[in-house]
Amino acid sequence: MGGFVREMIKGANATLTDLSDDVGSVIVSLGWGSPTGEGDADVSVLLLNTSGKVRSDEDFYFYNHPVAADGSVQLLGKTPTADGSEDRISFDLAAVPSDIDRIVITASRYDGARFGELENVGITLADAAGESLLRFAVDDAGSVTAVIFGELYRRAEGWKFRAVGQGYESGLAGLATDFGVDIEDDAASKADTQAGLDTAEAYEQTNATTPVPAPPVTLAAVPALANRRTTPSSRRSRPGVHGPPRRRSRFPGRSRRPWRRTTPGSRRGSSRSPYSRATGTARRVPPRCCCR
Repeated sequence: MGGFVREMIKGANATLTDLSDDVGSVIVSLGWGSPTGEGDADVSVLLLNTSGKVRSDEDFYFYNHPVAADGSVQLLGKTPTADGSEDRISFDLAAVPSDIDRIVITASRYDGARFGELENVGITLADAAGESLLRFAVDDAGSVTAVIFGELYRRAEGWKFRAVGQGYESGLAGLATDFGVDIEDDAASKADTQAGLDTAEAYEQTNATTPVPAPPVTLAAVPALANRRTTPSSRRSRPGVHGPPRRRSRFPGRSRRPWRRTTPGSRRGSSRSPYSRATGTARRVPPRCCCR
């Protein structure tokens, strides 16, 4: 057995012992490249039980949690290639816990980058001696930000490999959540932290750019205005300041005169009553008795 690399298509599977006798441990390599050589992605591994979920978050291996305590999973890091990089993972299949039924091998991009921007995206599996056994090329990644490249799963007393090639537009967070990883607390903490930073930044920008308003000017602050008395004439000349309403004369052009008493001598030849105004309509008064 051995001596050639089996090319896999999406959905195909292969029994490892059919490819090599030395598959108690395997090395999986995920590779990609770009015309500029700058494209990159991060690998991650999930150990799933028969329900298709992680037993706990400890079954999720990525750059901040790269090694399993029992040695079953080790993320070995990146190796530069001519047009990109290759990320390798070591699996000790004999050390995998018995209640683990499936091992999912994924990679994700960050900062809004898509797998469709990369070239030569694929996965290669080699035996413990380093001999490549199979390869699967992911040709239709498109706009996705995370991809399940393949999976190792138990069958009878051995292990098989399946070429998956399933993409996620929701990134690593969406992929991990589908398999039962609890990332809500971490995501909420990051969101709260970012909200706090945004608020502080907005506050600093506001204080830096918004001028402080001048205090309002009052009459007490201007002695000349505070001590000046206003008269009716001055109020009339100032817009918006009004005194009491002026009573208009019933006889325009005539001045109002006080009441005055008239004597008989002054009434000769006049029909005005003893008490009347100097101008205006005469007030009718009852005549006096001639005996007095």
